[in-house]
Amino acid sequence: MPYSENWNGYVALKAQSGKGVQASGAGGLLLPTSGGAGGLLTKQAVKSNIVRADGQQLRGRHGSRRTAGTYTSELGIGRADPVWEALMRGAWSAANLAITQTEMTSVTTTVSTIVAAAGSWIAAGLRVGDVIRATGLPDAANNSINLHIVGLTATVITVAETLVANAAADTGFSIVRVGRVLINGAAGALPRTYFTIEEYEFDLDSSEAFTDCRWSRGMIRMNADGQLDTEFGWTGTGLVEALTGAQAPLLTSPTEPVSLSLAASESVIRFGSSDVADLTSFDFTLDLQPAAPSVVNKTGIAPDVFLGTMQVSMNMTVLRKDLQALADFNAETQLSVHLLGQENEALPTDFFSLFVPNFTLGGVAKSALTQTGGARTVTLSIPADLVGKDTRGGAFDPTTVKIQVSNAA
Repeated sequence: MPYSENWNGYVALKAQSGKGVQASGAGGLLLPTSGGAGGLLTKQAVKSNIVRADGQQLRGRHGSRRTAGTYTSELGIGRADPVWEALMRGAWSAANLAITQTEMTSVTTTVSTIVAAAGSWIAAGLRVGDVIRATGLPDAANNSINLHIVGLTATVITVAETLVANAAADTGFSIVRVGRVLINGAAGALPRTYFTIEEYEFDLDSSEAFTDCRWSRGMIRMNADGQLDTEFGWTGTGLVEALTGAQAPLLTSPTEPVSLSLAASESVIRFGSSDVADLTSFDFTLDLQPAAPSVVNKTGIAPDVFLGTMQVSMNMTVLRKDLQALADFNAETQLSVHLLGQENEALPTDFFSLFVPNFTLGGVAKSALTQTGGARTVTLSIPADLVGKDTRGGAFDPTTVKIQVSNAA
């Protein structure tokens, strides 16, 4: 029997129809990985307290069992959409919301706005933090580019990018909220989605198959001259099988994403009211505080995986050029951050968008003065206690985090 080589295997996942119903067959997704501990079974060691006259110990027993896993990867279009959906406890919107002269009559543009003659952008479905594209506008430079919505009223879209101003009313336009949007689920409607996760090894023709897993942690990390790295974690009830031969793989022909990884060099971070051109690192963590409690039963398996309130935290390091961060920290200024990772391709570019609309800073730490050459930096910390749901309503989604992807499925 051959030994298993480091690279010769894969991780696949598929949503179950319900708890206790193991997924199998086609329809799974291959999760590209760059490392991580993978899925692990652990058991509580239960010590015997019997006192022996020979000075030796009576062997203990196995107690409750748990399964959990962690995978590192890189952000890519369509690479982990079911995982993000489960972490957000929401549902992806329908794809490509299009708004035309039918709803808004006509539009004009200024250097930063798209102004409608009538109707309501908000009633049509747009929100602050959405990424849109225009087509059919008379100035070609305004078309087919990704535009961040940073302000929104019934008739005026304000974007972060610079537009060509044109005061002539245009009636042949289309404004499209590209791809799909994912916000946090509403009270009383948070889905409990369970996954079967399989780690298959070709050399062994064998799999470790974990059932009743709930995704509970997601991270995005970005450094200069790097990819947008991700890390995903799940927690299970303890159900795992070792499958061999004809039993493996359990998830047959999982779909493999073909997109390239998104790089920091093609990404834009907008912090507060301006794009950050001097960022050195950024990280985002979403933690659902999972718990799989121990109970008295002969299997040692937890009755369920319970998730807590979503905890979102971030850190950002930039070159020090002013004292604005200290002023914002001092004044408890409400801030937002918008990460737009884009592919290096001809227009229109595919993207992954992450928007966190409501937080305040929890710390501003400057680097020390030193004798060596280089720029001073400042690290901004945003702890989970200072990140919350956006409750402004109207032009703002009722969510803590919003994710948008350019792919329709």
